[in-house]
Order: sequence, then C-alpha cells, then structure tokens
Amino acid sequence: MVDMIIKKYSNRKLYDTSTKKFITLKDIARMLNEGKNIKVIDKKSGKDVTSHVVAALLQKHYDQGKKLLDIPDESPLELIKNKVKMLKIKRSIEILYELVKLNFSDKKTVDKIVDQLIEEGFINDEMAIEAEETLWRLMKERNVKLEQKIAKRLKMDIEECEKLKDENTKLKAEIKKLRKAQKK
Repeated sequence: MVDMIIKKYSNRKLYDTSTKKFITLKDIARMLNEGKNIKVIDKKSGKDVTSHVVAALLQKHYDQGKKLLDIPDESPLELIKNKVKMLKIKRSIEILYELVKLNFSDKKTVDKIVDQLIEEGFINDEMAIEAEETLWRLMKERNVKLEQKIAKRLKMDIEECEKLKDENTKLKAEIKKLRKAQKK
C-alpha cells in the first residue's frame, strides 16, 4: 500500500502530490523514517523510479555521516546482504509453511520438495539426502498418527452407531408393545 505518490521532474525536482509542494531528499528520508510507503513516478515517462531516488537518498545518507535515515549503522553492502538473508529466510518459511499444509504420501512429492529446497539455495546436494530421509520419516510418522486418530474416531463412531442401533431396537420393541396394547 502506497501512502505517498511523489512525481520526479526532469530537473530532479520532487513533487509531493498529497501536499502539492516540492520536496527534497531530506523530506523523503523523514517520510521513510515515519514508516510511510512512498512511490516515486517519473513525470515524463510515468515509470516507477522509487529505487533510483532511494539509492540517491542512501548515497546522501552515507555522504552526510549517516544522519538522514533511521537505519542500522551498517555499510550499504551489509544492508543488502541482510536484506537478501531476510528474503531467503522469508522464502524458507513460505516453503516450510507449504510443507505443513501438504498432505503428501509418496516419494515423488518428497523428492520434489527437496529439489525445491536445493533450487532455492537452502540446502546443498550433500544435505539433500538427509533432508529427504528426514522428510520421509516425518511423513510416515505423521501418517501413522493420522491413521491412529482416524481409527480411534471410527471406533467411537462405530460404538455410537451400535448404541443407537440398540436404542432403536428397544424403541421398536416398545412401539410394538404399545400397538398391541392399543389393539386390545
């Protein structure tokens, strides 16, 4: 969700469409520090140039002794590395979430999951064998537990059906008795 739309003119001036005023990189830094989501649009082409403006802001931030942005005291390279790590962690969480949701029961699916983990760079080929064995073992354990739950539930349902059947038989007998009593 975008809070602010900013237009960038060819003379490098920035125009805040909400306040209808020209602003500076310092103003954009203030907005970002306040947690606002901005989008910078090139006035002439209509293209999103937010990344370019933020890059210029980062350059100015480091040129002015790290005083513009409320960001960790790290080099731009460390910021990028940390962002990449966060994205990898986020992606691994997404994959694991999908694993939890999956109801897989065959070796092909396990292989597919391990291949995806390798492609995403979360594990290497050496780790793949152990990951595959672990996933397969966990899946089997989960299936056993699931089967036990189903069997327990079925047993309860069968017992309940037997009780209802007995009650039904008793009610039928009572109805028969009542009908006989009425006929007399």
